[in-house]
Amino acid sequence: MSVIVVLEADILVGKKQSLLALLRKLLPETKRYKGFVRISIHIEHDKDHILFYQEWASIADYESYLQWRVDTGVMRTLAENLRAPPHIRYFDSETLE
Repeated sequence: MSVIVVLEADILVGKKQSLLALLRKLLPETKRYKGFVRISIHIEHDKDHILFYQEWASIADYESYLQWRVDTGVMRTLAENLRAPPHIRYFDSETLE
């Protein structure tokens, strides 16, 4: 069963467009990473708050991906656009039939 990963962060004032441009550049690599299923990115209306709603095959796959992004310096670059480190949560899907 897959896992839902929700990442939330506050964007630095004036950095929203540069962050979105960076994400457009990075997402093709994300989509090719082992275990990736899907992603949608949302900006809170009239706020500088971003939410990533992701589905991965497993937490281990996501954590491997995240470590790769740390090792390659991408997370450092992303952090330059954020007020604080992102908050990451993991959710299991439930079938209610």
